[in-house]
Amino acid sequence: MVESVPLNPLPARFLRSSRRRFGELPQQAEGSVLVFQCNDRFSVAPTGPRMLLSEVVVKATMVAVVLTRSQVVPAVAALPSVSPGRRLVLRASYNCTVVDPVRVLEVGCWDVRTELLEYLLSDTRVRMLGAREDVTENPEVSQRILARTFARNELDPPVIPGMRVRLVDLTLGVQEDAASMGGSHKSFDEADAAPRYQDRFGDEEAPRDAYGTYSPDGDY
Repeated sequence: MVESVPLNPLPARFLRSSRRRFGELPQQAEGSVLVFQCNDRFSVAPTGPRMLLSEVVVKATMVAVVLTRSQVVPAVAALPSVSPGRRLVLRASYNCTVVDPVRVLEVGCWDVRTELLEYLLSDTRVRMLGAREDVTENPEVSQRILARTFARNELDPPVIPGMRVRLVDLTLGVQEDAASMGGSHKSFDEADAAPRYQDRFGDEEAPRDAYGTYSPDGDY
């Protein structure tokens, strides 16, 4: 989401304004903006022919290219497992749109994938379900993981200041390492019959799950 480069301080010029050169700045991709940093402050430079003379640009010590166009960003979370060499992998895709690039950098979101991964793994119940011994043999466990993840997204979605985030795809599969497969490797993307739901589950009914109503002593 963000690419940054440092900027060298500009020397003072007698009776003349300091000015940066375009060659000092990174190339902008389509649908991006330049955000400049001076100390702990982030700012977008004014547009127009005097941009390179502006105080925001001249005094900056770093410039970041922030993509503002909508992007589909994957987040792949390997759940804890009690089965050596085998685990469930939850893959979510989010439509992310930066609406305030300055705010995004102020909160330290340089790579939204990190934030989304932490969100997926922060649900203790999902992690506990993924660690069940029968997780790869009992389809009900997979259904509960998907149902809970979807319900949580509806009730408590990921929040990243300065950005709109929307879940568009959710899949669950089995990943096995080479040792457990006798030297071969079965990746998450090759998992057979991985449950899948798209964009609010489209025309399919979401599997039901009472997110937020589990008893601490209940079965999981």
